[in-house]
Amino acid sequence: MGNMKTKISLIIALFFTLSACNNWLDIELDNKVEDSKLFSTPEGFEEALAGIYSSLSKQNMFGQTYTMEYIDILAQYYSYSSIKSTYEYWKDYNYQNSGSKSTISGIWNNLYSNISQANCILEWADKNASVLSESQRNQIRGEALGLRAFLHFEVYRMFSPDVKRAPKADGIPYNKEFGVSLPPMYSAEETIQLIINDLKEAEQCLQDDPIKDVVPYEIRTSTDQGEVIDAAAKDAADQYIARINLYTVKALLARAYQARGENDLAIQKAQEVIDCGKFRLLEFSSIDQSEALTDLTFSDEHIFSLRNSEIDTYAEILFQDIVSSNGAVEKTALPFSNASTLYQGNNDDVRYSKWFNQGNFVKFIPDSTNVYPQKMPVIKLSEMYLLITECSYNTDPDKALEYLNTLRDHRIRGNVHWTYLTKDYIYEEMRREYVGEGQMWYVYKRNNLTIPGGLTGTIEPTEDMFIFPLPDAEIEDGHRTQR
Repeated sequence: MGNMKTKISLIIALFFTLSACNNWLDIELDNKVEDSKLFSTPEGFEEALAGIYSSLSKQNMFGQTYTMEYIDILAQYYSYSSIKSTYEYWKDYNYQNSGSKSTISGIWNNLYSNISQANCILEWADKNASVLSESQRNQIRGEALGLRAFLHFEVYRMFSPDVKRAPKADGIPYNKEFGVSLPPMYSAEETIQLIINDLKEAEQCLQDDPIKDVVPYEIRTSTDQGEVIDAAAKDAADQYIARINLYTVKALLARAYQARGENDLAIQKAQEVIDCGKFRLLEFSSIDQSEALTDLTFSDEHIFSLRNSEIDTYAEILFQDIVSSNGAVEKTALPFSNASTLYQGNNDDVRYSKWFNQGNFVKFIPDSTNVYPQKMPVIKLSEMYLLITECSYNTDPDKALEYLNTLRDHRIRGNVHWTYLTKDYIYEEMRREYVGEGQMWYVYKRNNLTIPGGLTGTIEPTEDMFIFPLPDAEIEDGHRTQR
């Protein structure tokens, strides 16, 4: 295990180095560095994995586009009356607008490009297995399989009909081989099964994941004054959660089983994540700090998050007014739609008091980045509590109520427990929790829900609004049929 810990540390060291080089994939892989040379050492495999994580964290992926920007626009988080630019088309689910089509094509290409890189790693982990120890190969294959499943699930959530409502309908192409530009189209139910297959294999590969030997949120730096949380400590903790780890895979399995309506299996996997003890729900002490030391994204809950030092800059451009040198004010691109109503004006809810400042959304705009790195949460512990709440609502309402009350205990000071629960309460809590993280639209899609927002106050669900059209190039080159 000692050797594996060294290797994982190298992965993360490379990850942090390469995150600053936004064009790593373009510079290295696309310029035809000989694959045989790149994958001739364990470090080469680790470098290739680090390149994927760096790519995923970029502005045009999870750093902005897939999270606080376009996907949250679809969830109607932002004010309709003052919205501007091409965002208007997204607010109205107009995917045929030329700007929308361009954005959707970029989303598709970026996801499949990184799937291709994961497949390249898997191919060479077989070809050059002799350069890897068994533990190294398991770790590398586990992360690459987890990435392939995770990215295909993102494509499914955007481009496929919901598997429960249309299991036999065309889902998405599932790419299992490097160099195959036109993988076959699978049905929605086949797509979810392929995702689950990859995740199950990844789970087996990651049985000795180094995260099993640590509790990331407990990592401290020793000083003359004692054990402290500082940038070095957070960097050390990040090496376990800024990548696909064993519990990321379990959480992804929970998502996939929930998507398929297999609630008991979803609950089982979510419970494994909760019970592992590697993550903890927010403790108020971590935000009862000076502004510079406040943990705005609740990092102790991160099961998988992506690091990008520019996230605060992206958020400022989207959510803050821009004052020019002559004093003219350009209004924020995405004004938030009445946060007070969403949080019922409850200043004891730390999501409201910490994530908003005079109505402006500041969740990703910390006062200082000296301690807590700029990260986009991809999967958090809170999601596992909300998943269990939703999946047990019909069969074990007492359990559902217990898990939601527990989460709220770690969000609202002096929380008074609810004594009964409705589905609407669950979805409202999710809306409060997922703001800025690009998850809420998928909740609406999975449950075919009416969405709050729009000119009439609510938007009735349609199949078209929940499915991105395939890019024109995919139709032309792949001989696909547009839905």
